[in-house]
Amino acid sequence: MKPLSDDAVANARPLGHSWTWFRAAVLLLAGFLGLQCVWLLAAEYWRSTLRQLPTTALAASAAVQQRDSAALAASIGLVRGELWAESAFSYANILFDDPGQNGKTNLAAKLASLGPALQRALDRAPTQSGAWLLRAGLALRYPFLGFNALDALKMSYYTSPSAQELATLRVAFTSKLHWSSDVEMRQFVARDLRVLLAQKRVSVIAETYDASSPPEREMIEQTLTAQPILRWLRSGPSRKSMTD
Repeated sequence: MKPLSDDAVANARPLGHSWTWFRAAVLLLAGFLGLQCVWLLAAEYWRSTLRQLPTTALAASAAVQQRDSAALAASIGLVRGELWAESAFSYANILFDDPGQNGKTNLAAKLASLGPALQRALDRAPTQSGAWLLRAGLALRYPFLGFNALDALKMSYYTSPSAQELATLRVAFTSKLHWSSDVEMRQFVARDLRVLLAQKRVSVIAETYDASSPPEREMIEQTLTAQPILRWLRSGPSRKSMTD
């Protein structure tokens, strides 16, 4: 066998050297992927079951029990906006509780924890309709926070216009807003009213109708024109009850 020349040996050495760097890079990548898996699994282990905003007082009250685990999962996930939203959802009970029930100090503590969680959720995952709806509810319930309720409600519609599970709360919030002059809001509210009517949630429609201002009532009536429920709505708060 013909011996390798000095030039061939010199040219062969860099090949082994490059393989060393390749193996080091692969090991580094494997280590990074391993850490990422641990990070993902740890967040999922502590993750709550609050995948969407509670829309009833009962559901919001039950969500409080998951507040600690949701906060821990969000702290581990850090950049995952959906985890911060779930942490914020665990405070949804303040939308339904009596504002003076727990005192100003307790409310301030809740808002101090909820505010950053909700802001991180919207910053890191702004397509979450439930998070925008929670912000709209906070704006209506606690005006001193400085949020724009109508803008937040519109964002909730923009990000998920067909979210039927949010229709009840969305329509309830409209009773406290002047939306009849907004073309987009008229379309959004009309769609949710039809959803609620199809689901036979007539009490929600009635409560919203009674609490709305005259221009908004007129828009509700236009949406429900030719519907049997319209005459019943016009009979006023003294109307006979109907079962959902």
